[in-house]
Amino acid sequence: MQKYIPHQLIGRRNKPLVIQTVWVCLFCLLFCLPPTPSIAETPSPNQCGVDRPILFGGLDWDSNAFHTEVARIILERGYGCETDVLPGTSLPLLQGLARGDIDVLMEVWQDNVTVAWTEALEDGLVVDLGVNFPDAVQGWYVPRYVIEGDPSRNLKAVAPDLKSVFDLPKYKHLFQDPEQPDKGRFYNCIAGWSCEVNNSNKLISYGLADSYTNFHPGTGAALAAAIAASFKQGTPLLTYYWGPTWVLGSYDLVKLEEPAYTAEAWQAFVANPQAAPAVAYPESKIVVGANSQFAASAPEVVRFLTDYETTSKMVSDALAYMQARPGSTARDAAEYFIGRYPKVWRKWVSPKIAAKVVQERTATTSIFPVTVGPALQQNINEAVDAFVGQFGGGFQTISDVMLQFILTVEQGLSALPWWVLILIAMAIGYHATAHFLPPVLFGAALFGIGYLGLWELAVQTLALTFVSVFLCVLIGLPFGIFLSRSPLARRILMPILDAMQTLPSFVYLIPALMLFGLGMVPAVFATIIYATPPLIRLTSLGLQLVDVRYREAANDLGAERWRQLIDIELPLALPNLMAGLNQTIMMALSMVVIGSMIGARGLGEQVLLGIQRLDVGQGLLAGAAIVALAIVFDRVTQAYGRPDRTSPIPRGAWRNLKARFAND
Repeated sequence: MQKYIPHQLIGRRNKPLVIQTVWVCLFCLLFCLPPTPSIAETPSPNQCGVDRPILFGGLDWDSNAFHTEVARIILERGYGCETDVLPGTSLPLLQGLARGDIDVLMEVWQDNVTVAWTEALEDGLVVDLGVNFPDAVQGWYVPRYVIEGDPSRNLKAVAPDLKSVFDLPKYKHLFQDPEQPDKGRFYNCIAGWSCEVNNSNKLISYGLADSYTNFHPGTGAALAAAIAASFKQGTPLLTYYWGPTWVLGSYDLVKLEEPAYTAEAWQAFVANPQAAPAVAYPESKIVVGANSQFAASAPEVVRFLTDYETTSKMVSDALAYMQARPGSTARDAAEYFIGRYPKVWRKWVSPKIAAKVVQERTATTSIFPVTVGPALQQNINEAVDAFVGQFGGGFQTISDVMLQFILTVEQGLSALPWWVLILIAMAIGYHATAHFLPPVLFGAALFGIGYLGLWELAVQTLALTFVSVFLCVLIGLPFGIFLSRSPLARRILMPILDAMQTLPSFVYLIPALMLFGLGMVPAVFATIIYATPPLIRLTSLGLQLVDVRYREAANDLGAERWRQLIDIELPLALPNLMAGLNQTIMMALSMVVIGSMIGARGLGEQVLLGIQRLDVGQGLLAGAAIVALAIVFDRVTQAYGRPDRTSPIPRGAWRNLKARFAND
């Protein structure tokens, strides 16, 4: 029997069915019908060739950054590719290109990475996509004002007859090396590049090894900073450099004459520098390199990169544009190039791709209505430039005094026989630990450093560490005492101490390089900023933890404030003080590699060379030597900081305090 349903409910019951029918129809319209082509359709996958970001090698100089950004803009806008950049230095990135860790290097200086590049080509791991720019220059330079003077700055010509590298011996006093005053200083190429080896051999071939030190600046940024500082202060400078770069575009440098280049003479010199005389560098052709597997998978991208070609003049123009505008980046220089040289880059791509590249970009908006970053950056740069120009000479005097102190310590350590230094370390170790085994292990660790052939470098590192820690103690101990006495000072200075340890080292190394030059002095400066805060903090903490009863007893006995500090408070705070000293020493040792990046010698330089030359053995052995020194310092300072190591309060003070408490 059919169930009776009131007619009022019929519509309600069927309503969900109607809605479902409508949704099915909409679904068919939206998803079943073929899509209508869009005018701004995303490029098909074969235009880019890969379904992941194309990874460029971010070599650490401006011209490569510029070329990388030009290529990225065209690939992103024209081909619809995703791109990214992996920063690094020449040999590690070239090795990464061969392994497939990165896809493209926009600048391969074949003369500087000859062996690694040739081997990768022969093994079929990389491909040469053609010349990026054919007229790269490199050579030995001096500022023009050294030869011709500069009346606008009241600079006289101090070497008017300097024209050739063979004239350099009689002018070595002009380019005096502060660390070896009887010689001039030649700023070599970046550590790990082939030009570093070639320049070292040229010094010998030109008969300059006895007149000039072969100074390694560590990084390209450090070398550029040294050149900039020299120009701002108007001082002589002898350096290797290359172009196109913003340095050659911004500063008037004169290239010294060398024996004329021929392909045969250059190949003979590179193959056997002891037998063949040196000649000038060739005018290099810088090529674009790509990983072989990537090149096979992305033919459209490879076609574009193969047609990519510029000139040194174009690149220098773009880099000068970037350098003249504070806050500008390589991306800005690339945008300038695309707008300035359309006839050049349009030859690399099809008209359709070119049209997409020049489409108006979406403006980048900030969540803040007003930003002052670029203006503030420009003000800071102008202030630093003015400060360096006005007070650079005074800071150079301070640098000379500090450098003399460092050299004296280094010469004193070097004058001691190796076995004497080891015995001294063992004696200190026994006095600290009161056991025989730790001193034996200390001696074995130091002997191992010498056995690895790193003794002289370890002595240089020890000298830097001793001077840095000594200055840290001179600064940190009084500041720590002051902070323990003043709560207001603690509230004000603690954030400053945080910033000193948090800011990247190169932030404050930039002005240090411009004021003190490259070498050991700015390395000590950086170490003091980085390693002093722990000593200040722990000194203040240790003094705050001293029981107030001891101070009250000393006051009742009539002890003066400084006597209380020396006889009671500092001995009681000794564990915390030694912990702070331990932290300072460890941090000072951790700065040796950063110090090598700005020209400081020692074990850190070997670690840096190992990284840039991909020499695992060299880096590992130097790192092991640094660890050995760190272990010795760490165990000795920890032993001296043990509360049970010595009685923290002198016996006379103990008797007076005991008598005072007994009377209470």
